[in-house]
Amino acid sequence: MNVFRLLLVYLVVIIPLLPQIGLAQGISDTLEKKQHQVAKDVAAVTADTSLSTLLTNIENITRMLNRVNNTMRRGFDTSNISGELPRSERLVEVIENNVQGRSYILNMRSVHALQVILLEMEEVNRGWQSSLEDYNKQISGMTSEIKSILTDSLLFSLPRDPKLKQLYFAQLEQLDKKWRQADTANRNILLRLGLLQNRVAMNYINITNLLDEVDYRIKTARKTIWNREEKDLFKISPGDYKVQIMDNLRVSMTANNRVFDYYYRYNWKTQIMNALIALAFFCWVQFNLRRIAKKYPGDNSIWVNVSYLRKSVFFSTLLVIFAIGPFVYENPPIIYLEMMWMIQGITVTILCWTLWPRWFKNYWICLLGLYLVIAFFNLLLQSSFTERWIQFTVQVLSITISIIYLVKHARQPFRIRKETANAIVTLAILLLLLATGCNLFGRVMLAKFLTVAALFSMISAEVLVVVVKIILEAIYLHIEANKDTSRMAAFFDYNKIKESLKYLLYFAVSILWMVTLTRNLNLYDIVHGEVARFLSVERKIGNSSFSFSSILIFFVVIAVAVYVSKLMKYLFGGSQKSGGTAKPRWGNAVLLLRIVILGSGIFVAFAASGIPFDKLTIIIGALGVGIGFGLQNIVNNLVSGIILAFERPIQIGDIIDVGNKSGTVKEIGIRASKIETFEGSEIIIPNGDLISQHLTNWTLSNRTRRVDIVVGVAYGSDLKLVKTLLTGILEQQEHIFINPAPLIFLKDLGESSIDFQLFFWLDISNMLGTKSEVLDKIYYTLQQHNIEIPFPQRDVHLKYPSPTDETKSAGNE
Repeated sequence: MNVFRLLLVYLVVIIPLLPQIGLAQGISDTLEKKQHQVAKDVAAVTADTSLSTLLTNIENITRMLNRVNNTMRRGFDTSNISGELPRSERLVEVIENNVQGRSYILNMRSVHALQVILLEMEEVNRGWQSSLEDYNKQISGMTSEIKSILTDSLLFSLPRDPKLKQLYFAQLEQLDKKWRQADTANRNILLRLGLLQNRVAMNYINITNLLDEVDYRIKTARKTIWNREEKDLFKISPGDYKVQIMDNLRVSMTANNRVFDYYYRYNWKTQIMNALIALAFFCWVQFNLRRIAKKYPGDNSIWVNVSYLRKSVFFSTLLVIFAIGPFVYENPPIIYLEMMWMIQGITVTILCWTLWPRWFKNYWICLLGLYLVIAFFNLLLQSSFTERWIQFTVQVLSITISIIYLVKHARQPFRIRKETANAIVTLAILLLLLATGCNLFGRVMLAKFLTVAALFSMISAEVLVVVVKIILEAIYLHIEANKDTSRMAAFFDYNKIKESLKYLLYFAVSILWMVTLTRNLNLYDIVHGEVARFLSVERKIGNSSFSFSSILIFFVVIAVAVYVSKLMKYLFGGSQKSGGTAKPRWGNAVLLLRIVILGSGIFVAFAASGIPFDKLTIIIGALGVGIGFGLQNIVNNLVSGIILAFERPIQIGDIIDVGNKSGTVKEIGIRASKIETFEGSEIIIPNGDLISQHLTNWTLSNRTRRVDIVVGVAYGSDLKLVKTLLTGILEQQEHIFINPAPLIFLKDLGESSIDFQLFFWLDISNMLGTKSEVLDKIYYTLQQHNIEIPFPQRDVHLKYPSPTDETKSAGNE
């Protein structure tokens, strides 16, 4: 359909006739024509001046068609899909033949391998479909732009001048060519994309069908895993196995290489992410090591807390990344996991060889060697006569070395706590005994799973312990390297950080260890599914519904908020050492920060767990009733804590008197504050007492304090000399302030001495020591100048009774 040619016919033939018809109708009135001639001329000029608008419109349409044609000429980047799709289709065909036509060779290990491939293929094909849909949307948008030209009313506007009209027609002819070119290219690309989308969709359907079949096979295999697969070990012969070990090895290695290649090729994003994390960790640690070596040359005491990172940053980084790697990848195949596990074992050996006792070295080499053997046979898709006997030998030797480990570790506890190590090794022995029994009675695949799980549970325990120590060493290096440049780093105490983080890290790696164990036992999916189902099921109590997952999320968020609050308290509001002269810079802002964190944590917990906020109002109402009945003191203390944070009458490090209690403020809590007395005891004072009682703060605005000393000299002493000596003593003390200057007054003429009173100012932290020194010098100085310091003397008159009085009293009796 030549749209633009029809438009040209309309403009050339029909439109020129319209003025002539108008003139025929108005020829009878010549006078009226002359009267309106001026108006018509003006209209003609206006129509001709609209040519610029028409040309601008044509220019915009031409620009749009050029863009569309350029996009169509370059085409959409479907080369990757077109190149990979045939390979994916062939692989789907191969898997379909294996699943449907040769199901008798598929054991649980081979079905798992097929599941990994199909899951990756499903993800890849889903990505292809998404890309093709995006391309289709772009082409649909271009189609709409092309069709919009046909409805553009400006194209039907025509200038009256013949020359301008001819120029306009030439522009329209060029526009017609570009439009036809864009329309043809658009149709062709839509056709190609449609065909490619159809192939991808059919391939995706085949993959999902195979996944359903494989999932069914896995569920069936899990149900029948305790069933006998083969004859008892002592009843088998080489003739019972149709597949020889070499053929089995060749087929298994080909299949595993295909699985590894496919998984490796389509998980490059995760690999790049791991590589970047490893590079960042390596550079961070290396930078800190160089700074410390430059700052403390020849100081070996700084390296007491560093063992693995100082020995090799590269292998330490490698161990951390490969220990965390299996949990980052989604559905990794067994060959991928076993390679990462073997790298972990070798890396730990390199890092720890010089730190292990000799008996542990022997145990570790045997354990690693046995694991290497069973991991290799774990990759085989079919069992054989030779493999079953080698598996039995590995199981017996593993039990033997595990028992030897228990005996040695009982005598020489090493690295892991004795109870934890014994529990892990005992569990491994039980799994190995069960695996041996399964192998003896024909449960071959189950025996493999149990053996791999038992051996690697012992290896991964050592690996994860070393990983925790490497992370703690990295934190230590960062703190030491930045103490002179960062005030915050200088404030940190590594021992406290280590104690607080150690348990958290060990808890985290314990979870990772259990996940690894369940994966090796092929129980992870079952456990994960059952736990998820248990947590997500809606339960009802009356009219209220809830799930354990929402409750768990609620308490996890609250626990995180509490932990962050305590972390803020440690980082910015840590306690002062006794006698310290400086206050923390952050002051009472830490208390406000902790209140905000806890309050925000409560609201986030409600939002994240899906608990309606109207339940929060019920809780607040219940608290209001509780406050009325018995929580007045608690609420009073909480509100007082907020008042302390805003008014700031005390800060951490202040020396205060509250009632009959004196000491240094160590901590300002939300409910109560902690004061350390000068005797060393710690007193917990509710915040309400700090607000309601009289509070004396000796260091609110400054740390200066006045000291009063009274010195008495004997009558007859040279008072000018005494005053001169006392002035000299005060001026010699370095801790006594010059401004305000010390003062000496003649206080009183006492009963046995002339009393002088000394006033001087100093820092409150130096008060006791300086006062002691001043008294000491006053005594010896006055003694050297023969000036007596009198002490009070009293005359005691004793009156004894006369004998006649004693006789009278006796007679009365």
